[in-house]
Amino acid sequence: RMSLRGRLALPFQRWCTGRVRLRRPPSLFRPGGSVFQLRTEATNTTDAAGASTSADAARGVLSRAEVLEFVKELKRDPPDEEAVARQSVRLNNASPDLQRNLIDGDIVERLELLGAVANLGTIPGRPYAYAIHMVVFLEEYSKIIETLRDGETISDRAHELREVLLCFHRTGLSPDRLKLIYSHIERDFPQFEAAGALLPMPDAVSLCHTMLATGLSSPGAVAVLLRSALREPLIHVQDDSQELRLLKAIEMLIRVDFLYTQEQLPPEVTEYLALIRDLRFYDRELRRDTTLSYQLAFFLRKHGFPAKRKMLGPYALKVCDPEERINFEPVEERSWRFGMVEVPVARKKRHLEALGWRSIEVQATAWKGLDYDAKALYIRKLLKENELLTM
Repeated sequence: RMSLRGRLALPFQRWCTGRVRLRRPPSLFRPGGSVFQLRTEATNTTDAAGASTSADAARGVLSRAEVLEFVKELKRDPPDEEAVARQSVRLNNASPDLQRNLIDGDIVERLELLGAVANLGTIPGRPYAYAIHMVVFLEEYSKIIETLRDGETISDRAHELREVLLCFHRTGLSPDRLKLIYSHIERDFPQFEAAGALLPMPDAVSLCHTMLATGLSSPGAVAVLLRSALREPLIHVQDDSQELRLLKAIEMLIRVDFLYTQEQLPPEVTEYLALIRDLRFYDRELRRDTTLSYQLAFFLRKHGFPAKRKMLGPYALKVCDPEERINFEPVEERSWRFGMVEVPVARKKRHLEALGWRSIEVQATAWKGLDYDAKALYIRKLLKENELLTM
């Protein structure tokens, strides 16, 4: 049975808890009773919210410079487990400011910050969560590229798109949203040029080469850029220029790696690429010997190998036999960034083999520790393994 005092407290308890407990409620008129508890809980909640607000106010909103410096700090710090755990918490706390600065403000500053975020993808193991920030940038960026901004030229836009593609390439990301960039080049660049904003040949070639070399391309975008490039007669292009080197690389990439793109190109672009293939290109690097390339050629000649020099597309072959299509590739010591799908040396070998050449690599790390007699024996063994020496 419930006492008179309990029956009087019942409506208030029903209002507080939403249910009726058929037991004697705690006293409403002493510390520890329900009214005192509610007031205490409300006070604690208010104090916690105030402390959180004070902490946020103390932290403040990070400026663009502070966010950029913090992201660069992540790249500089050694990726040990303790540092990664600590910095991951900081990155999570800074994410709102990071995303805000990626989608708002001057495009040059935004691209600088995007590049710093992309560099997180080159840390061995990729311990930090950077992909969401890259996608957030791309989502907003794709909404503002339909027209040129005030004071922006089509060359500026080509350089800007190239930077964006390189950032995504460094991270190893290839989201479907990138197709909007390809469509932008395919659809909007011809409209820009029809309005009088012509894309210079060096800028068109540079962007086209970046798209093909990174694998972030579409046939339509490649065709538009090569149409822009072919407006400038090739007679005006020097045989040792950077533009011709990139054109040679574009022709090689399309012929070997992008057969579908090659099938989609219009006749005038296909003819243009055929002219580029036959055009003479001279790489000054061809005559610049390293210790490895000089000694390699010396020992190969002592064993009857011609060891001649030749340009093949964009590639300089310093130690080769053009008649037999055999190339000895001196591979110098060099470190490549983490996450590269294919290093340049491997791509060169693959392209040579696709064209019917044999490419034999000689590593500088294995070569430099050998004396004269050991190097001679090394070359002799290498020739026998590749059936180039029968004695």
